[in-house]
Formats: sequence, structure tokens, C-alpha cells
Amino acid sequence: MSNKLIKKRLKLVSKWLALAVFLFIIVFLQMRFGKLARDSFFLFSGGLGMFVYGMNMMSANLQVIAGNSLKTIISALTKNSFLAMLTGVIITAIIQSSSATTVMVVGFVNAGLMTLGQAIGVVLGANVGTTVTAQLIAFKLTDMAWPILAIGSALIFIAKSKNNRAVGEVLVGFALLFLGMKFMGEPLLQYKDHEVFKQIFISFSEYRFLGVLAGLLVTLFVQSSSATVGLTMSLIGSGAFGADPFLALMSAIPIIMGDNIGTCITAILASIGTNRNARRAALAHLLLNICGTVLILPFLEPYCRFIALTSDDLMRQVANAHSIFNILIVCVFLPLTDQLKKLILFIIPVAENEEIQLINLDKRFLQTPPIALNQAESHLKMVAVAVKNKINIILTVLRQKPGNNDEIIEKFAKFEEYSKQRKQIGRDLNQFLVYLAQKELSDEMSREVTRLIYLNKDLEIIATQLGKFMGVLFEQAEKNITISESGKDELNICLTRLNEIFADLTRFENLTDEQSANISILINTQNMLIAEARNLLISRIRSSEHSPYESIVLLDSLRSMDSLLSSMRYTFEHLFYKF
Repeated sequence: MSNKLIKKRLKLVSKWLALAVFLFIIVFLQMRFGKLARDSFFLFSGGLGMFVYGMNMMSANLQVIAGNSLKTIISALTKNSFLAMLTGVIITAIIQSSSATTVMVVGFVNAGLMTLGQAIGVVLGANVGTTVTAQLIAFKLTDMAWPILAIGSALIFIAKSKNNRAVGEVLVGFALLFLGMKFMGEPLLQYKDHEVFKQIFISFSEYRFLGVLAGLLVTLFVQSSSATVGLTMSLIGSGAFGADPFLALMSAIPIIMGDNIGTCITAILASIGTNRNARRAALAHLLLNICGTVLILPFLEPYCRFIALTSDDLMRQVANAHSIFNILIVCVFLPLTDQLKKLILFIIPVAENEEIQLINLDKRFLQTPPIALNQAESHLKMVAVAVKNKINIILTVLRQKPGNNDEIIEKFAKFEEYSKQRKQIGRDLNQFLVYLAQKELSDEMSREVTRLIYLNKDLEIIATQLGKFMGVLFEQAEKNITISESGKDELNICLTRLNEIFADLTRFENLTDEQSANISILINTQNMLIAEARNLLISRIRSSEHSPYESIVLLDSLRSMDSLLSSMRYTFEHLFYKF
């Protein structure tokens, strides 16, 4: 069974299990406590759903707004663990999702773009960055939710650009987050004094591991650590944890610790089917959060007394507990990054002949479009390199001395290897870009994706034309036909100039107006050069300087040159065209 099928089935089973649990609770409440209890549960679960949906909407659209700045942040990563940690904080604070950050990390490590040491630093930072959500929730902006929702909805309705619509959707998500909190809290107020309800939450302070387990299971269920924190803050704000503020905090904090562990499931699922190093990155995330919980849990009482000093508001205390807990994990484990790396390598040791993977396109990158775009650009450059290698082989063949036909046949085999490489990378890239184009992108990113699709197609056409050109030369070698030196020289000059133009085009950089004008001049000059070469060839054919078959080979070769130049002209236009 493939890894993709395993992940698909796991997700399907979890969804059906969640639905079964939801239906069971509804039936149980209806039969045991009646309609009021059932309706209260509907209101609570609806509020939770609204909270999670708002969080996801906000996170997705913040990524759209962040755009290419995420690429800049990622590129700032170095072997310095502190900078890697800081990068994790910034990225997660921007996109408001530690799960998205850790999935990115697993993808980067799997692709060979990030070392295990860097991954540990980023994961540590992601844990801190995700606490920003709880701090926002603690401001209790429920009264502002409806105006924010109205403004966001209006912006979505009237906005013309994707960026402005994304801003509107962020506002709507932000409003839904607080409205969800309100609707979760209202039914809880009705049951806060219920004996069973009280005993459940009081037991979390007496049996700390029960609280951790509860936080873990809820996070697994809702697939969002922020949702678990929000739920906990709603519970403590409604008085569900009891009247004693200190005991309430003692009950709430283990849930927060459990939620830190539960959020690791996203990275673990993302690591299925990846290489060993990517699985080590997912394991690092899990170990860090488990170790942090194990270190703090025995000192829960003094920790709660310290947190109680940070604010008089219980909801703010929970938010502070979440932030300080993750900051403490960073302080403890950041200096121990090397030791943690050794432990992970001990658990998942380096296998004999462990494969070092090349940079591969990974659909995990699609969850963060700016990073996905960066990877697509890297792969387009790989396609260009494969095409350039094919041009160099043809140039080598044209420079061969007469009689080296066996070597030409050997070069043809190498040429075919580059063709297969180009086809594989180009096909994967095209599929990846189509998936990326279907995401919610800013106008600028949408134009860039369209440009990359066109450029990838241009390279495919150029590669096909080179294949036809090489086929002509290969046929000539197989039939042991010699091309005159003058004919080969003309072809060599034309293809050398084409190679120079191709090199300028496939830097894929933002060219200045002067550079753009120079390339345009080169293309026009080359067009005249090919036309002149064709006129000279026809003159020589008329004067019987070439055999009939040699004449056909040279004419076909020049026709290939002309087609290559036309394709390069299209490539040049696509580099600057405003889609």
C-alpha cells in the first residue's frame, strides 16, 4: 500500500470517527438530558466550528498577503540556530499557524533545502509564534466582531484585486474567531455549576496527566492547537473550571501542554512517505513538546503561581501561560540543539547508503504559495540547465572532426539522458504549477505562476526542436555521411549565438531596460545571420558544392535553428509580458 493511500485512508477514518463521535454525543444528550442539553451542544459545537473556520480563513489569507516576503524570510535561514528559531517565530506569527510552519519544515528537509539543525530551530520558533493567537483572543474583542465582520464582508464584495479581498477575508476570519468564542461560552455558562461538569475539570488539577491527555485529544480532533487554546480560554472565562482562580489555572494549563503535543500530529502525518531526515524533523517537533511538558508538569503549582502574577484576568493568564511555556522550551532546548540532534539520530539512525535526495517538488509546499512559487522557480532553472546541456552536446557534435561518427552516436545517448531528465522535471513542474494556480493567490503571484507555466512550455518546445536537430545529426552519422567544414562552421556559428541568447534569457532575472534592449538586438541580429546562412547554403547547392543528402541535412538544420530562434523570441516576450 502506497504512503499516499495510507495518509488518505487515515484522514478518511479520522473524519468518519469524528462524525460518529459527534452523532453519538447528540443522541446521548437527547436521551439522557433532553432537548435543552442537545441544543446547547449544537450551539457550542457550532461556535467551535466557527472559531476553527475563522482561524483557517485568517491563516490562509495572511499567507496571500505576506506574498514573497515569506521567501525572503526563509532565505535568511543559516546554520545559526538562533536565527532559525527567530525565522520560525516570524513565519508563524505572519501566517498564524504552527501546523503550516512545521509541515513546511518537513517538506523543506525532505527536499534537502533545510538541515535537521535548522529544522529544530524553526520548530522551536513556531511554538512561540503560534502563541500570538492566544494573546489576541485575550483582548476580548467580541464587541468589535460584528463591525469587523461588516467591514471585512464589504471589502470582499467591493474589492477588485485578490490582495484586497484577502484583507477582507482576514477581517472576516478574525471576526468569526471572536464570535465563535462567544457562542462557545454561552452554553457553558448554563452548565458551569453542574456537578458532573465541575468534577471533570476539577480532576484535571488533581490528575495532571488527564488534563494533558484531554488537550492532546481535543487538538487531534479539531486539528488546531489555537482552537484548543481558544476553547480552554472560553471554558475558564465562563467559570467552567470552578470558582477558585488558582485551581482553575491548575486545571487549564495541563490542557495547554497537551495541545502542544497534539499539534505535532500534522507534521507526523506530513512525514509519512518522506526520507529519514524529514521524519527526524517531525520527531524533533514531537520530542520538544513532550520534553517541555515533562519538565514543567512536576512544577505545575509554582508555575501557576508565577503565571497568576502576570495578570488579574484568567483568560489573559491562560494566554500568558501558553506563551511563557513555549518561551521556556526555547530557552532550555535552543542551547541543546546539537544534543537533541544526536538523540534524534540515535532514534532514527543513519542507514547504510542512505539516499541523499535531490530537491524534489513536494505538494506540501502548496500550503504556502510563496514558498511553492520559490520552488517552482528553482525547478524552472533546472529545466533550463537540462536544455542548455542538450545545446552543448549538439555544439560538441558540430565541432567533431570528420570520421568520428561513433562518438556522435555516443553523444546521442547522453543527449537522450538529458531529454528524459528535462521531460520528468518539466512534467512535474507543470502539474505543480497548475495545482498552485488553483490556490488563493495575490494578483502579483497569480501573474508570476502564469508566466512560469508559459516559460516551462517554451523550454519544452525548445527541447523538442533540439531533439529534431540532434536527430538529423544522428541520422547523418548512422549513414556515415560527412558534412563539409563550411556547412558545419555555419551551423556552429549560428548555434553558438543561439546558446548565448538562451543563456541570457534563462537567468530569469529582472532585466534592466538596457539589458532587455540588448537581448532584442541579439535576437534580430541572429535572425539576419540565419537568413544569410540559408542564402549562402542555397548558392552552394546551386553550384553543386554539397551532395543531395548533405544539402537536405544542412537545410533541415537551418530550419531547426530558425524554429529555435522563434521559440526564444516567445520566451523573451513571456519574461516581460504583463499577464
